[in-house]
Amino acid sequence: MQKKVLQLGIPGRMFKERIEILFQRAGYDIKINEQEATIAIDDPEIHCFFARAKEIAPLIERKILDAGIVSKSVAIETNSKLEEITNLGTLRPEWKESRIVVGALKTSSIKSPKGLQGKKIITRVPNITEKFLKENNIKATIEFSDGANEAKIPEFADALVEYANTGETLERHGIKIIAEIMKDSVMLTSNKTALENPWKKEKLENIGMLLKGAQLGEEMVGVMFHVSNTTLKNIYSILPALKKPTVTPLRGENWFDVLTVVNRKELRELLPKLQEKGCTDIIEFPLNKIVL
Repeated sequence: MQKKVLQLGIPGRMFKERIEILFQRAGYDIKINEQEATIAIDDPEIHCFFARAKEIAPLIERKILDAGIVSKSVAIETNSKLEEITNLGTLRPEWKESRIVVGALKTSSIKSPKGLQGKKIITRVPNITEKFLKENNIKATIEFSDGANEAKIPEFADALVEYANTGETLERHGIKIIAEIMKDSVMLTSNKTALENPWKKEKLENIGMLLKGAQLGEEMVGVMFHVSNTTLKNIYSILPALKKPTVTPLRGENWFDVLTVVNRKELRELLPKLQEKGCTDIIEFPLNKIVL
């Protein structure tokens, strides 16, 4: 019987560390070696291919790879028709969102997309930029430039089209956002042919579930505490949870043990409120995965 193997593309550069952490939290022993362009994983049914995301996306569409991790913008930029398995958001917790924006110096006369008429734009996503200009009936010169584009304004170009994850880099260089082209996200993707294979489809869906569960496990924490019968109803209004908290009566007492899951960032406001309302023995504990 032929060995079943899933060909999976994994990108490096800025996502290398996060992908390693996410796979490890999902239960895989994985090691990415960027210098040697190799990936070792402890699942014999997965063969990982290491490359830049712009290389991975076309390889998935051409069925050389079964699946891979790429961003929505890369799929559009490379004109690759891919099937989304799982959306992993920005992949980096410190990024609230990822966008592709049009920017120009705050002191520039360019105030809106119309101001780009006849100007020069530098970008690492020329195809997305060209499509945006065409949709807005704007004629401008597009020049590919891969990296540190904020520092090249205005010496090398009048404006840029760039990723904005926090906006801090644009702000440091005195660049204002004059338009948002799209919101971006990282996805586990595949092609239709791979998904027509029942084994590969199930394998990919399981990987996606584990990665998303590991991601949610990073964002959330478990909280357990004791509360009296008279106070129990009063805490429901302040208690965020994925669904409903688990409430268990303590034997021989008029008290309850409450178990819930909350967003890690909400906890700093929640704990003082719980204590103020008379909750005791409050325990916070980490979560490895959350499967919804």
